Amino acid sequence: MIQFFTEAFALLGLITLYWLQRARREYLKQRIGNQAIRNVYSVARNIGFMLSRQDIRVQGDGKILEKGSILYSFHFGIWELMPRALEKMGYDLGVLVNRYVDDNHSRANRFLDNLLERFRSSGKVKVFSKHDTMKIVRFLNSGGILGVLVDGNRFYAKFGKMQKLGKLCGVPLVPFAAYRKNGGGVLDVGCDLDRIVAQRPLDYVWFYKSRTD
Repeated sequence: MIQFFTEAFALLGLITLYWLQRARREYLKQRIGNQAIRNVYSVARNIGFMLSRQDIRVQGDGKILEKGSILYSFHFGIWELMPRALEKMGYDLGVLVNRYVDDNHSRANRFLDNLLERFRSSGKVKVFSKHDTMKIVRFLNSGGILGVLVDGNRFYAKFGKMQKLGKLCGVPLVPFAAYRKNGGGVLDVGCDLDRIVAQRPLDYVWFYKSRTD
């Protein structure tokens, strides 16, 4: 029942933000065409699933994470549940986020940043911003796992920067995908990210437009 209401709330929010506003609606249609409505609905269901904080099943090669890594993905599926899932398995998790106040110091943006940070920092998950360069380097050098989303207005817009960071710290870049399956959730570590997105295109947030691309 809780998940039903969170999905309904998410759908209402997405319709308001990305469907009723013409510029955003046209951008969405440009990217995914006649599947735009289905995409908004699918993303709303994913957001509802993330807000309900359900546990998800981890699959893939966990050994590649044991000595630290940069774990990367896109705005796809139920990505926000990755840190919590791995932190509960005993990994030292951190996430790199963009803060809205970097663009506009409005009260609404401060409220949104605080809300998202509380959600993302559940348990012992650490939250880093782009200004925390030395903190991130120390975290990776100590064996931590840094979760990042590398897409912007194109899929791998920020991947090059993560490659440089990985070389600097001597850690591998490992793809992941988190998505709903058979009523539950799956976190696939070390997956073929491009193939999964191609197979499940409605789970990608096609209306996402980067502020820092």
